[in-house]
Amino acid sequence: MREFRRQSIRIIITNEKLFEEFREAKKCVFISGFKGYGMVGYITVTHIVEHLKCGRTGVVITKYMPEAITVDKNGIVSPFELYVCRGTDEMSIMALVNHDLPDVRERTRYADTIIRWVTSIGVNEAVFFGGFDARYRVGDEKLRWVATSMWTRKLEEPKMESGLYIIGPLALFTLFSEIYRLPALVILPYAETSRPDPRAAAIAVETFAKLYGLDIDTRELYEKARLIEEKIMELEEQKEAMQAPPGASERVYM
Repeated sequence: MREFRRQSIRIIITNEKLFEEFREAKKCVFISGFKGYGMVGYITVTHIVEHLKCGRTGVVITKYMPEAITVDKNGIVSPFELYVCRGTDEMSIMALVNHDLPDVRERTRYADTIIRWVTSIGVNEAVFFGGFDARYRVGDEKLRWVATSMWTRKLEEPKMESGLYIIGPLALFTLFSEIYRLPALVILPYAETSRPDPRAAAIAVETFAKLYGLDIDTRELYEKARLIEEKIMELEEQKEAMQAPPGASERVYM
């Protein structure tokens, strides 16, 4: 079992075979996201991991670990997990799935350690996902994006404008990618800020898939979005009915 430690953060490789297969690829891509606006980062990464059938290869241990675990078909699920898989014959993907947020006391160390480590193991590019407040939409564009100075490709959609901010752990991942000269792209689809937004996550997945020539089905995400929107409409109709004056209908039930 291999371990990388820096200050209070430990990265433990639990599946050496998968890890070495990841490093053997001509191009190694690192992806991650967090439970920010619309939970877009988290939904996007977990969807990619599931649909590309990535295998669990390690965990991240912090000093202030969230005191909660769950289980899935593969066993115990820890708060911060590493998965790897082949995207194409020449490209491999490593995903850091953040089921929880790192404690605020060590978020800087968390981001610093993770980005320093992925650059040391041969990662060529990183792609991060988050949500962008839909109130800042100016046209019919679906997303905004930001990239570090080492990233050379451009997206068709507009970049994030000066004066707007990325905040939280996603900002720290982007900052340390710039510091350690890791080519990194941040994909920010417009999202609802008050609820999970699988439609925005679908846009992020499709953008990532197009960028790397991958085939990732997003129909499940759009169906989840439809069900959420139907439920919201139903709740709004119930609310309007409850607020209607007594004379608005023939009978009033108490």
